[in-house]
Amino acid sequence: MNLAANFRLIFYMCGWVSLFLAGALLIPLLPSLILDDGQAGVFLKSAALVAAWGFLLTLQGRRQDRDEIRSRDGLATVGLAWLMIGFLGALPFWLSGASPTFWDGLFESVSGFSTTGATISSSVETLPPSILFWRALTHWLGGMGVIVLMLAVLPFLGLSGVQLFKNESSMGQYKIKPRVAQTAKTLWFIYLTLTLILVALLLAGDLAWLDAVCNAFSAISTGGFSTRNLSIGHFDSPYLELVLTLFMFLGSLNFALYYQAVRGNPGALFKNTECRVFFLTILGASAAVALSLRLAGFYPDSPLTAARHALFQVVSVISTTGFTSYDWETWPHFSQGVLFLLFFVGGCSGSTSGGLKCIRWILLFKGIHRTLRQHIHPKAVIPARLGGEAVSESLMTAVWSFGAIYFIALALSTLALSALDLDILTALSASASALGNVGLGLGEVGPADNFGPLPSLAKAVLSLDMFLGRLEFFSILILLMPDFWKRH
Repeated sequence: MNLAANFRLIFYMCGWVSLFLAGALLIPLLPSLILDDGQAGVFLKSAALVAAWGFLLTLQGRRQDRDEIRSRDGLATVGLAWLMIGFLGALPFWLSGASPTFWDGLFESVSGFSTTGATISSSVETLPPSILFWRALTHWLGGMGVIVLMLAVLPFLGLSGVQLFKNESSMGQYKIKPRVAQTAKTLWFIYLTLTLILVALLLAGDLAWLDAVCNAFSAISTGGFSTRNLSIGHFDSPYLELVLTLFMFLGSLNFALYYQAVRGNPGALFKNTECRVFFLTILGASAAVALSLRLAGFYPDSPLTAARHALFQVVSVISTTGFTSYDWETWPHFSQGVLFLLFFVGGCSGSTSGGLKCIRWILLFKGIHRTLRQHIHPKAVIPARLGGEAVSESLMTAVWSFGAIYFIALALSTLALSALDLDILTALSASASALGNVGLGLGEVGPADNFGPLPSLAKAVLSLDMFLGRLEFFSILILLMPDFWKRH
């Protein structure tokens, strides 16, 4: 068969991703040995199995010097590599017994690497410390992107890795440095620096080192796995809530703008249209939730407490982190409605957040406004503008297409879950949560619940949703088109 994709090269790249993941599986050995939780053998066995698989793929692939990663090779590599990461990352959950079945472990792994944060565990506090660390580490690696990190530390892959970078991460559209490897290193340096600052601040808030590291990994990656059943509400600390609110917000902003700020343009964040709209959305939603709480009689003696909880939950949901400081399913229906609508917003482009992204909503509304004006002035040429510059028609088409695919997928997923006997509120919120990588929902999967009781087929549907949401559909759906594989 005359195929357009270079499968030997794709196998080679997937092999290196596996070897990289095998190295990551050795990191939890440190907390396992320090805290003597008896799980060192689990991670050694998992690392060995993943490394063997990686060596097999690299030997089958054997990249030639003349090989160059083309667009189709990059798309296929990213899609297949992420599918493989989900399966291989499930090994520690399954082998340790933290997940009853391998498929439950797969759900937890996909949820981790996609930074969704939905869990099947009913009591995370009973999990071994090294498993808690691995859960958080999957978030941290998936937030910026496993392949982006691989490009940063393996420069020879970055020589032709622009297609991998562009297709694996929403940050791939931002070329900070001339070379992909340099861009990946810069992004990861910013990411690591923010993580270390957050760990230090959490330690200053009297958290144990494991709690500090795991929650820092989850916050900056906008993931949501916590070390406690009650999430951040367990600690009942205004200081911790405010610190985590700040860093969930920082993780939701465009990392390319951080680079510009460090390079002498601190106003880049404030001048960016998307950042301003995102900030104003948070303020408006927080004010609405806080007012709703006050009118309903919550926190009658402390308006500041109402404002703090409202701000924390709004930032947690819009950033697609999914931390909770309170079971907000007990809040007024209006507050729940506001938070549910934020499932569909997401953070900024070029961030670790999931969801539709704020920039797409801006362009969608600009497109609607332009359409209305064209009805008034049918012969006028009216471009959509962003930051004073005209937006190309191809970009507007891509935005409308993405929005359509997103809501079609939401409808199909909700229908599938309803067919598995889930009530409509649970089906809709779980689907929206998985596609937006939020990690919590309403009904049977509310803030105080987990996804463990759901049928296995429902978990499979939601795993696919998380996978599609993380890679933003096109990188996966295009692989299903026969024309993609044909050489023309």
